[in-house]
Amino acid sequence: MASSLLDFLENLKEQEIVGAEKLLKAYFNALMLEVSIAVNATKMEELREIIQKLQKALEEAKTRNYDVARRLISEAISMATTQGSRSAETLKAMGLI
Repeated sequence: MASSLLDFLENLKEQEIVGAEKLLKAYFNALMLEVSIAVNATKMEELREIIQKLQKALEEAKTRNYDVARRLISEAISMATTQGSRSAETLKAMGLI
């Protein structure tokens, strides 16, 4: 969804971008809050790297460097997928799933 929002933002007229950037910032802040909750709940500090990637992506989007923002979002998604897979393997090994 974040990449789709960037695609949408890229095609807006100048006067529309200010409001759209506020919406993008709100979305990213909500996403980072969710990851923070996951860090606190799981004690998996490596998830903080996802937050850092998302923060950098937001900064890049603010400067309209959308390609770099997309790359950072992809990296954050990959990191989240990897951590989720590791957690699932641990739960399987414990016979919980």
